[in-house]
Amino acid sequence: MNQFILALFSMTDKLKTSTLFHLLKGKRTSAIMSYAFFTNLLPFLGCQVDLSLKVFENAIATLENEGLLVKSEAATYRITAKGQSKLNLQLRESLLEVDYFNFGRSDENCFRLLAYFIQQVSKGQENLRPLETSPLFTRPVAQLITQQKASPDILYEELAQLFNKLTQVAGDFLAQQFSGATVLAKTAYQILPDEYQKEPWSQLYQASCLHPLLKEIKKAQKKTLCYQLLKGLLQQNYNKSMLYTRQLLLEEKSIGEVAQIRDLKVGTISDHIVEWSLYEASFPFERFISKASRENLDLLAAKENVYAMRYSAVNEKFPLDFIEFRLYQIKQKRDENYDIRG
Repeated sequence: MNQFILALFSMTDKLKTSTLFHLLKGKRTSAIMSYAFFTNLLPFLGCQVDLSLKVFENAIATLENEGLLVKSEAATYRITAKGQSKLNLQLRESLLEVDYFNFGRSDENCFRLLAYFIQQVSKGQENLRPLETSPLFTRPVAQLITQQKASPDILYEELAQLFNKLTQVAGDFLAQQFSGATVLAKTAYQILPDEYQKEPWSQLYQASCLHPLLKEIKKAQKKTLCYQLLKGLLQQNYNKSMLYTRQLLLEEKSIGEVAQIRDLKVGTISDHIVEWSLYEASFPFERFISKASRENLDLLAAKENVYAMRYSAVNEKFPLDFIEFRLYQIKQKRDENYDIRG
């Protein structure tokens, strides 16, 4: 755990430990998600849902005592030069492929469903023991095989195209966990490299291989059997309430009208808008930031660090809504070509 925490600190300037803990646990408030976005850690949102506060605080204390982290202000730490020198670069490199923000809520079930689908399509006439017996997995596979007449040749070609987008290491690791008529699957534990055998690295290594595959399946969408199979599970990563708010706003309703229709506070609708802007690269920022606010913020951003600005201080200079301020910050980050993996 210590090396993992140290790797996260190496990816940004400084971090508030209390916010980092909630980020790792998967607290999806707009404040936590925005903080994760601005500190380049959004892909790690919810990557350690079982992490206890005691384990986390012990890791921070150990890293501080060893001189690998230093407190820069109250509850805020940054990595030291010594900490940088103690980083395991190979472990850190694997973290650059994980994307719990887009896939973390359903990645395990996605993999199980895909593995079962591959087994059932490729088994031919062999009477294999099914990998899954729950209707959660058996029903969608049976429906897709019947509706699309999925054949081993079609599935093989599709998987080959998807796996060609992955690194050789990731593709090999995932492929060895699939089974068919003449191939027995290996468990992830059997094939994990030695340096990833311990938690949290075993889980993170699986994610670093699987999430890029899910990203490619998501990009291919209706063109692939895999997307048709997994689309329901992939959609579980989105906040349903946010999606309903998005739908109403796309119908040209105002924020106030949406709040009234949904019997929610305007602040809650604003939170949904922030979450929407983080998920969707084509988010319509211009609709929610007035021309006057954008021009005033542009002038201010030319002189100050936009991410260090506080809303209360900006609002004293010129009036603007908080949602305009937050969306402006997010747009600036996106304009820097920051990629939220999925």
